[in-house]
Amino acid sequence: NKRTCAEIGIDADFVQDTIRPLIRAEYGEPGPVGLLGSSLGGLISLHIADRYPGEYTFAASMSGTLGWGSIGAENDTIIQRYAAAGHRGTAVYLDSGGSGSTCADRDGDGTNDDDLTASDNYCETVQLRDVLSEAGYTFDTDLWHWWEADAEHNEAYWAERVHRPLDIFVSL
Repeated sequence: NKRTCAEIGIDADFVQDTIRPLIRAEYGEPGPVGLLGSSLGGLISLHIADRYPGEYTFAASMSGTLGWGSIGAENDTIIQRYAAAGHRGTAVYLDSGGSGSTCADRDGDGTNDDDLTASDNYCETVQLRDVLSEAGYTFDTDLWHWWEADAEHNEAYWAERVHRPLDIFVSL
């Protein structure tokens, strides 16, 4: 798992150091820059924004795998990283489908991912939402949360609600 976390860092560096300069060279300096992904892509979007504070106006995670790091390993999670960083300038959109009845942390790893009834990263998304709110993010200003009850973890459900983060991004 540590190797995978390092590889995610390499991906973030590739976006920042290779892709963004290519876009600037071809199209000029862009307006606001945002990141959006689903599942592991949602985690990576938040990771890139965390790794490069101040570089991104907006980061959106749809059903993000936010407990990554606590799953069979003892690495930090994006939840822990955002809690430690406090409020930053990047606006954050979080969403999930699914549900959960207790959103428990029975194993004491700091992530509310031990609810056997939970699905679609619902509990981890609610946990990060609460962490960001406690850090000073303001709902409907630089923090948005959407829950689509019982939506499944797949592209069809993300496609139905991707307009939400995109509408927010274009209004920033």
